[in-house]
Amino acid sequence: MLIGSFYALLWAAALVYIVHAAAGRRWVGWGATGLTLAAWGLLTAGLVKRGLAAGHWPLTNRYEFALCFVWAIIAVYLLLEASWRERRAGPFVLAIALLVATYAVTRPPADKALMPLPPVLRSVWLQVHVLTAMVGYAAFAVAAGLGLMRLVRRNPVSGHLPGEEIERAMERAVALGFPWLTLGILTGAIWAQNAWGRYWGWDPKETWALITWLWYLLFLHVRPLRRWRGKRSAWLVVAGFGLVLFTFVGVPWLVRIVRLETLHGY
Repeated sequence: MLIGSFYALLWAAALVYIVHAAAGRRWVGWGATGLTLAAWGLLTAGLVKRGLAAGHWPLTNRYEFALCFVWAIIAVYLLLEASWRERRAGPFVLAIALLVATYAVTRPPADKALMPLPPVLRSVWLQVHVLTAMVGYAAFAVAAGLGLMRLVRRNPVSGHLPGEEIERAMERAVALGFPWLTLGILTGAIWAQNAWGRYWGWDPKETWALITWLWYLLFLHVRPLRRWRGKRSAWLVVAGFGLVLFTFVGVPWLVRIVRLETLHGY
C-alpha cells in the first residue's frame, strides 16, 4: 500500500515539475517539491515497515535495492534542489527515478516476498557496502538527469538555463558520487575477503563495478578540457549511468543467459 502510494505520488510530482518548468510559477514549483518530499516520506515508511517485518535491512535482492536506490536518488536530488535553488531539473531527475521505481514495482511477486536473510549476508558489511554503493549510484542518477537537461537545454521544459550552470551542477553530482562508489568497491573487497577469502575475484559484478568506476574517473579527468565541455560531457555522464544500470540489471541477466559463474545474488 505504501509503495503503491509512493509510486503514484512520484508520477504526480514529475508531472507538476513539468508544469512548473513550462509555466515558471513559483507556487507550482513548491507543489512539485512538496509532492516529491511526500513521495519520499511514503517510500521511507514503506522501507522501514518492510525492514521491520523481515527483521533485517531491506537490501537483500533487486526489488529492495531498487526501492532503496530510488529513495537515495530523491534524497540527493532534494538536497541539490535546496542548495541550487533551481527546480527545472526536476522532470529529468524524476524521469530516471521513475524508471528505477517502475522496474521495482513491476518485479514478480516472488521477488517482493519477504525472505529470511541468507547466512552469507549476515554481516555488518552488508549495510556498509550496499549503502555506500547506493549513494554513489544515486548521485550518478542525478548527474544523468542533469546531463539529459543539458542535452535538451532549450526545450520548453529546461528553458534557457545557462548550459555552464547545468554542467557545474552535473559535475558536483559526479564529484559527490565518485568517492561513495569508491567506498562501495573497497568495502565490498573487505567483505569478500571475510566471506570468501579473497579481496577480488573478477566476478562479473565486480568487473562491471570497476568499469563503471573507471568511466567516471575518466569523466573527472577530461572535464577540465575545453573540447570535452558542453554536450560531450553530458553524453559521458548519461552513458556512465547506462553502465550503472547495466551493472545493476544487465549483469544478472548476462550471468543467466551466458551462464557465467558469480557469487553475487544481484
